[in-house]
Amino acid sequence: MAEKDTNKASLLARWKSKNKDDASTNVINKAPTGINIPLSYGQKRLWLLQQLNPNNAFYNYSEAYTFKGNLNHSSIIESLKQIHQQHDILRTTYHIENNEIYQKVNHTAELDIQQYDFTNLSDDESNSETQKIIESHAKHYFNLTKGPLIKTVLIKISETRHILQITMHHIITDEWSLRILREQLSKLYQAKILNTKIPKNYTNIQYADFAYWQLKQGVKSVHLNYWKQQLSGDIPTLNFPTDFSRPIQTKFKGAISKTEEYSKEFSKNILALSNSLDITPYVLMLSAFYVFLHRCSGQTDVLIGSPISNRDHKSLEDVLGFFIDTIVLRTQIDPTASFKDLVSEVRQNTLDAFSNKNIPFDVLVKELKVSRALATNPFFQVMFVYNEKVEIPAFSEDLKLNHKLLDPKVSKFDLTLFVSHENDKLSTTFEYSTELFEASTIQRFQNYFKLLLESIVTNPYETIGKLQMLTPFEKQLFLNQKSETQHHFGDYNCIHEVIENISKTNPNAVAVSYKDNSLTYKELNDKANTLATYILPHIKRPNEIVGLCLDRSVDMIVGMLAILKAGCAYLPIDLEYPKERIHFMLNDAEVGTIITQQNAVNLSNSSNVRMINIDNLDLSLNLKTSDLPVSKASNDAYIIYTSGSTGRPKGVPITHQNIMHSTSGRLDFYDKNPSAFLLMSSMSFDSSKAGIFWTLCTGGNLVITEKRIEQDIEKIGQIILEKAVSHTLMLPSLYKMLLEYIDTNKLQSLNTVMVAGEACYSSLCDAHFTKLPNVKLYNEYGPTEASVWCIAHEIVEKDINRMSIPIGKPVANAKIYLMDDYLNLVPFGSIGEIYIGGPGLTNGYINRPELNKTSFVVNPYNTSEKLYKTGDLGKYNNDKTIAFLGRADQQIKIRGYRVELNEIEKAIKSYNETIEEAFVLIKDDTSNFDLKEANEFEREDNLMQLLEQMDEIEIETIVSSIKTLDSNQKKYLLSQLEA
Repeated sequence: MAEKDTNKASLLARWKSKNKDDASTNVINKAPTGINIPLSYGQKRLWLLQQLNPNNAFYNYSEAYTFKGNLNHSSIIESLKQIHQQHDILRTTYHIENNEIYQKVNHTAELDIQQYDFTNLSDDESNSETQKIIESHAKHYFNLTKGPLIKTVLIKISETRHILQITMHHIITDEWSLRILREQLSKLYQAKILNTKIPKNYTNIQYADFAYWQLKQGVKSVHLNYWKQQLSGDIPTLNFPTDFSRPIQTKFKGAISKTEEYSKEFSKNILALSNSLDITPYVLMLSAFYVFLHRCSGQTDVLIGSPISNRDHKSLEDVLGFFIDTIVLRTQIDPTASFKDLVSEVRQNTLDAFSNKNIPFDVLVKELKVSRALATNPFFQVMFVYNEKVEIPAFSEDLKLNHKLLDPKVSKFDLTLFVSHENDKLSTTFEYSTELFEASTIQRFQNYFKLLLESIVTNPYETIGKLQMLTPFEKQLFLNQKSETQHHFGDYNCIHEVIENISKTNPNAVAVSYKDNSLTYKELNDKANTLATYILPHIKRPNEIVGLCLDRSVDMIVGMLAILKAGCAYLPIDLEYPKERIHFMLNDAEVGTIITQQNAVNLSNSSNVRMINIDNLDLSLNLKTSDLPVSKASNDAYIIYTSGSTGRPKGVPITHQNIMHSTSGRLDFYDKNPSAFLLMSSMSFDSSKAGIFWTLCTGGNLVITEKRIEQDIEKIGQIILEKAVSHTLMLPSLYKMLLEYIDTNKLQSLNTVMVAGEACYSSLCDAHFTKLPNVKLYNEYGPTEASVWCIAHEIVEKDINRMSIPIGKPVANAKIYLMDDYLNLVPFGSIGEIYIGGPGLTNGYINRPELNKTSFVVNPYNTSEKLYKTGDLGKYNNDKTIAFLGRADQQIKIRGYRVELNEIEKAIKSYNETIEEAFVLIKDDTSNFDLKEANEFEREDNLMQLLEQMDEIEIETIVSSIKTLDSNQKKYLLSQLEA
């Protein structure tokens, strides 16, 4: 990280210089002979991880050196062997004795160099064989006990082209060590071919001396106190949007992206900016990475890991070994601050971390008592690495060397950003977990990071929340949401006019059924007209809200249509609601009239509310209906009350225009209209409107089920069979029960099943395609405020393998935006809150002006429109569908109903004034873990105690690894896990 400006030293250079000055008072001496030398802190960590993953090459370092020119075989081989003898670490293995792990040098070990000659093969054959050998050796599983921990291969491709591959376990090397190896190999080779004096060993210190010295140093309280302060409180897990679910235990499968090489001009501008801000390129690029992670995750408390060398002493500069430790860099990001302000904070955080870095990572974990999980690092999930150019040593005038670090197809972390500075150019490369990300996603990350840097270079004083990351394609996709559907009911002012027209064109078709009762469209229309004439004299003002409190029956639909025909909006009231909630709804909506039955005549506590008892009316009378009012499309059609965050429910008025657009959208999205729709939800639940209006506006039979029929799954199947139900909408959990317990022969009439109200899981989709492969399955999303639905997705079999079933793409002319807290559009794969616009959107809540200001915001991209702030989180998948990621607030779903936890808390506290706090415990039944009981495993007593203290999801994984160890290894590993 050295600056070109000689007057300015890099952070790392200054830190190293400081520590090397201090090192003079703390000399590293040779370790005593005749004792077992312990491992360094870093080696212990690698040893432990390797034991838990014995057949994984994730800690292999493999480099391929390509020699072009005349290579002297004997000289390069002799040079390699001499290096092998000079550095004890290359002949070291690791053992356990008396429950202590130690390192042992095999002084008689010789370097085995495998040689291949492919000069007699064609170019294609030679390349193929070479690739096989390189890949095989790069993935070699090293046995840390038996060794050797270095493998060397020399391949002759032609007389002037050779490949030398050196593969080592990370426990004996690091990148600095590889540079030392190249330099020493060059000097030894030149000495041999020129027949000059062979250079002697460069240092008397060996890695074992460092390991012994390090463990004798202890931990300085000043450093430990710094980290206890820096890493105090909750350690957040980076909620980074991934393509696949995180496995219980990672297998560290990974890949390296294509390198994004920046132009010399752009690189020059970046370096110039770092100079003008008085920071190193390391700090500038790290700061940009913080912004990238913040914008993708939405989190403001971000932790990043970064490697740092422990070669504080000059005597260690030529020693081979593992000197790398990991430093945790934690930064609080204020999106309203400028990038320049963030840079200053990152610079200071980095300097402080470097100054207090002499706390081994594992000591830090133990001291801070951080929870461990096999799938994630205890502090961070992403790494940042900045590399300056390393000069390639010369071997001879007629022999040139190129080298590259081989891709071992592993990733130790979720994501690692490598920034390289070479030949006046900056470049970025991502190493990523293929268990979490697709290659196309990582390529997008490359694009976002470059766009972000361009925005930073253009204006480093811009606020973090406004720095640009969107690609031109994304801007086009997100902002130009053109309607692809038609308004099928554009000739009508009101939704009931559409139904009335069906009664004229198809009068004898069955419109609504309940048990053995049914009405044709003509009967339904006539009864509704008659009831509307009874309602009219009670109406005091246009578009008045009328309560509808009827048991499930065909009359329920008659009452609904009658209220609409009377020019009013209906408010469905469920008698099972608490009286306090019912009274609030009636008062808030200023209900003056209620259509009800004998069992609900005392519904209101107000003498001013007029009750129309439908049981006392003869609806078979064909009364004169010419005086019925003509409603406007802007009139309210119905009101649904949803949960409120203060314990006060919110009334959502939906206009005729809203529900007609919503219903019209179904005619475009679905290939068939319902011939018979099974209506299971309550009239008070907004999803009921999907079945009611779609069916009645297209001439189908609305089949109403009994209340609580979900408690009799067999009866649901019988109704589907008897009524030849073609369509239905239900909760995913209920549909799963249907598939599990009903004879699928009873479900053959089904054409379309829609699920909504809960997250749809792949297990449900799997069951559906197994049992009803010819039935179409759809996932719908939409809050009450958006008229039932606004996003939908046809689920196909390949969706089963997704991390989550998509909710889909916009429907019914809805406009969907995923935005952050500052109303910036988030890019693909990033988490954003779902905002909804379009013709299905309500105008706002009843009598809630303050809430309307916060829930319905001006569209920043079209100020003539309003958007509804849903509180739901989502992201765009690679196929442009939207994935639902849960709630941003405290709202939950209970059996499909939206409920605020604050409302539950308020209800609990209302029972006793002395209750100061109320806790709502929510059981999550979404877990699909099928864990064996711990006592099924044959285990030592100390292992059983260990397992009792660990998360259940880790038990089986750890046990499977421990079974592969011998008794000494097992005993030591258990002691480390307990620690």
